[in-house]
Amino acid sequence: MSERGGNGGTREPVLAAGLSPEEAGALAHPSRRRIAEALGSAGAGLTVAALAQRVELHPNAVRQHLDVLQRAGVVVAAPSAPTGRRGRPSTAYALAAPHAVAAVGHRELVRLLLEFVRRMPAGEEDIEAFGWDQGRHLVTGEPQAGALAASFAGLGFAPEEVTSEGERRAGAMDLRLRACPFKDAVLAEGGHLICALHRGLVRGALERIDAGAELAVFEPKDPVTAGCRVLVTGLGRHDGGGEAAAPPGLRTSSPG
Repeated sequence: MSERGGNGGTREPVLAAGLSPEEAGALAHPSRRRIAEALGSAGAGLTVAALAQRVELHPNAVRQHLDVLQRAGVVVAAPSAPTGRRGRPSTAYALAAPHAVAAVGHRELVRLLLEFVRRMPAGEEDIEAFGWDQGRHLVTGEPQAGALAASFAGLGFAPEEVTSEGERRAGAMDLRLRACPFKDAVLAEGGHLICALHRGLVRGALERIDAGAELAVFEPKDPVTAGCRVLVTGLGRHDGGGEAAAPPGLRTSSPG
């Protein structure tokens, strides 16, 4: 799929080939494909209202299509930049990654698990500790709060930030992971270990992003419907408390 540029040339494809079955299925609908194309050609995220105008659909229809695209890991959502107006900011949508994010996520998970297996046979706490260590390498570039959601997006989790203005001012970030690229592994025997690894990865990434931040809630959901919750608190807090605590012992929700 490609677009024609204004000067008659051909732009790079908005959506690349090699999509996962979930992504391909979501994009099989012509309206959802138009929405994805509109997001791919936009320089920044678009609100539902802006998308509805571009693709000439009712906003309610656009919301329904965006929900399908989010669950497939095609798009991500985050609050729009503050405008100074009162009330909760609108949500902006963007392509998560046009290059088969789910497949990339699976390859990365396999790499981590193989490395861990070579080291030692271990239990859930050991796996979380290993994830903690590896999570520091997930964040590239200048560490910032948005890097955590970007890391999730790169692995295919389709994160959506639902943080309220009050929570944001208090240094919190509330995310919902709208897709689970590892659902087959999570559904298999011992799948709770995948969640333990993921929990450790989050904590390791947070240590790199902001040493004062804490993973307050890690709430796994059914991997088929997704929606896992990640609540981070203490962003922007620099109390000089020294080294981060050891991996085991954080009070988080356990997989069901």
